[in-house]
Amino acid sequence: MAGFPIILALIPARAGSKGVPGKNMKQLGGKPLIAYTIESALHSEMLARIVVSTNCMETIRFVNGFPRIETPFVRPDAISRDETPMQEVVLHALEYFADQGIQFEYVLLLQPTTPFRTVDLIDRAIQKIIESESDSLVTIQKIPDKYNPYWAFEYQNDTLITPVIPDKRLTSRRQDLPETYYRDGRIYISKTSLIKQGTFLGGKIYGMLTNEIDINIDTLEDWKKAEMYVKE
Repeated sequence: MAGFPIILALIPARAGSKGVPGKNMKQLGGKPLIAYTIESALHSEMLARIVVSTNCMETIRFVNGFPRIETPFVRPDAISRDETPMQEVVLHALEYFADQGIQFEYVLLLQPTTPFRTVDLIDRAIQKIIESESDSLVTIQKIPDKYNPYWAFEYQNDTLITPVIPDKRLTSRRQDLPETYYRDGRIYISKTSLIKQGTFLGGKIYGMLTNEIDINIDTLEDWKKAEMYVKE
């Protein structure tokens, strides 16, 4: 698309999940979990490249069956650990392409653990970050009033509780509390210039409110919820 920013869609899919073993290739509704994210990305016409970053050969073989989906490298073990920050995974991909003389203006991060995103959501998010001239974007959902962090406590020594957010609103009426939101994990977008400064979410951040089904698969309980949603 002439004049459109050059966007890298990156799908991180390492092997070695502890919460749901083998989850990226685990069958959900008759196809591997990662297929849901791949299919939504493929329907977007706003992405210059779609890349899967993985250290799993089974995933690479599966992904190579799709047009336009690339696995140009095997992710090094050093950045395929439980504790590896996503920032390092994104930087690795950008550095790989920079060595090939390829630069991107934005990175769109699509995690397979949030499979139920639409291509419409992807395209609207891209349009929003460009129109708002933001540095980064994250999809968010409203925190229910009863879980508002202004009413949250830390529990210590089996008896002592302290407010997570020390504030006079701790004892306020529900109606007086500020509305708060959480990241639903569906979409993250960031300028590559921001990523190279050491952060993915920063600068002017656009919070894109969504109302879609919120299933983020980190545990077996989450997986069961996803199975129920697919069946329904």
